[in-house]
Amino acid sequence: MTMQTEDMPMAPCVVLVPHEHAINEQLPRLLSDRGWSPRLEHDPRMAMAEACLVRRELQIHNAWETEPVPIPGLIVVEPDSIPDWKEFRSAMVHHVPDIPIWRWNGTELEVEHDASASRPEEPPPPSPLPFKPEPLSHEEVSMLLHGGPEDTEQTDQS
Repeated sequence: MTMQTEDMPMAPCVVLVPHEHAINEQLPRLLSDRGWSPRLEHDPRMAMAEACLVRRELQIHNAWETEPVPIPGLIVVEPDSIPDWKEFRSAMVHHVPDIPIWRWNGTELEVEHDASASRPEEPPPPSPLPFKPEPLSHEEVSMLLHGGPEDTEQTDQS
């Protein structure tokens, strides 16, 4: 499932890797096969910010395209090695629930947070209210065309 478009050949994704942790060659190959281009981050806060920027970039891109590109999201390598991992994950799910989170287990990606499950359904459009304009009286039309009663008195005196 490789997505190729002229404007965006590869959808960007964010890969959060703990400091001094090596990535094996399987992960970049897997991401490439999915049509994702990795942006590496070592700090969870920077990864969250970058994931939000990627989401915004794809939202703008999708606004102009007939076939939207899904948001790849955040891929986490060795989440247990990331300080405050549970709090970070909770903050991501709370503040940006539409960004999926994946866990790299060394051989494949596992869903850590499914963004499609947390997306709110769009509310139905409001029902149109029955609108029936009342006809204007002769006085109302005259007042609209010639102004208020004060205006007619001034023009009569001139």
